[in-house]
Amino acid sequence: MKKATGIMSLVLAVTLLAGPAFALDVPGLKHHVTGNITAVDRDTNTFTVMDEKSQKSYTFNAKDAGMLRAVTKGEHVRVSYSKKDNQLMATDITPKTASTAARNR
Repeated sequence: MKKATGIMSLVLAVTLLAGPAFALDVPGLKHHVTGNITAVDRDTNTFTVMDEKSQKSYTFNAKDAGMLRAVTKGEHVRVSYSKKDNQLMATDITPKTASTAARNR
């Protein structure tokens, strides 16, 4: 009985520790990136953000065209997105002020 309990505990611990690593690859799961908008293309309904942590550029498809009306190049934003078929679909764009950005670091 003790052996079975020990094995089950070990399996549970490994599952809990490994779970978050696999969650990054789950399609449809929401992700976030914070950085500056480097390009906005309203014709193709896309925009690009330079991630402030990794300094990588990510190009997003906006969920709807109205999302891009209020954003401008150079603006500091937080983008909520999901991955679908090797595309990044932005579901929300939130402007970040200097005080908000400092608080989130």
